[in-house]
Amino acid sequence: MSELVREIVEVNAAISGDEENPVLTVEVEGLAPTAGWTAVRLDPHVYITPPEDGFQDFDLVGDRPSDAAADALTEVEAAWEGPLADWCIGVRVHAVDNMFEEEVYEPWDEEDDVAQDEAA
Repeated sequence: MSELVREIVEVNAAISGDEENPVLTVEVEGLAPTAGWTAVRLDPHVYITPPEDGFQDFDLVGDRPSDAAADALTEVEAAWEGPLADWCIGVRVHAVDNMFEEEVYEPWDEEDDVAQDEAA
């Protein structure tokens, strides 16, 4: 059975693709409480109504080993990629002991801003 890992160490979120088909990519590094965790992944929260703060929530989860494992924090990684919701301005990743937030910026907005500044 899957459960939250112990701690988030780092979160990187980015947008790729183009304005018509933006893709959200989230990469996370964390710590599991023991060695031997498998199927570590990011599970996105599913919303009926978009969250008011514009952050897409994810849980960093995995499967605890069924056999006895050393009680030592072990590095784990997970990534998720999918379509960017039009309301999403950032991601929030949850673990047992902490949570990380990371804002995302559409790369084409920066280019548009530069073009507007040059035209002025």
